Amino acid sequence: MPRRFLALLAVLGLLLTAVACQGAPAAPALTDPKDILARSVLSLKDVKTVDVKGDLTGSVTVPSSGPFDLKGTTFEVSADIPNKKIHASGSAPALLGTSGDLILLDQTLYYKVAGPLAAMAKADPSGKYTKTDLPAASGGAGDLAANPQKAIDDIKAGLDKLPAPTKAADEKCGNQDCYHVTMKLTDKDVAALDPSSASSLGGTPFTLTIDMWSQKNDLRPAKIVFGIDAGTTGTFGLTLTLTYDQSLSINAPSADQIAP
Repeated sequence: MPRRFLALLAVLGLLLTAVACQGAPAAPALTDPKDILARSVLSLKDVKTVDVKGDLTGSVTVPSSGPFDLKGTTFEVSADIPNKKIHASGSAPALLGTSGDLILLDQTLYYKVAGPLAAMAKADPSGKYTKTDLPAASGGAGDLAANPQKAIDDIKAGLDKLPAPTKAADEKCGNQDCYHVTMKLTDKDVAALDPSSASSLGGTPFTLTIDMWSQKNDLRPAKIVFGIDAGTTGTFGLTLTLTYDQSLSINAPSADQIAP
């Protein structure tokens, strides 16, 4: 009897080991592009830190100034969400070497701007940071966390008012497997979704193409590409690459770098 019992334990041990090695069954692949978009938005509610790198291409015609080449325009935004810290920097070489740097620590803002926009931003002309206090902001993601399915349904309801997105072939985003979803909108589509936006768009007709790559393991967006064709006003693109929950060090500038 003991031998049979030990043999049974050995068999059970082998079975449990095999199951453990195989791991939990993989989640079924998503095929509905609206569902992918909605779940990708919802996935951001638990993000602790995010780093976004942006790159602009193309050109825009500025009234009274002519075409403005966006090539080489880059920016980066890092955010430590629980600690309410943000660091943003950008550079636009084609705009007479304009660049800027911004640090937000809760309600205290430090910023500096170099180039022709410095005076407009009331930046310190010596290149030091200007310090200013901001009013407290309200709002949050409580409803999003409390009822995620409702949030998904609400996002999908909004998408129902727009042209249907399409799902392209799955692709690699670095070392991650990603879903790829594409959506095309016009100025009329945007105005139909939010009539109040019609005036802010200035009546300029445009076509907007949005491509988003979401990581399959957590559905967080890894890359988003915006392409805008506004005819004579300009044709340009914006590429965003995103990384999450990495260690960030965002601190106030040293005292000697802050303008009196």
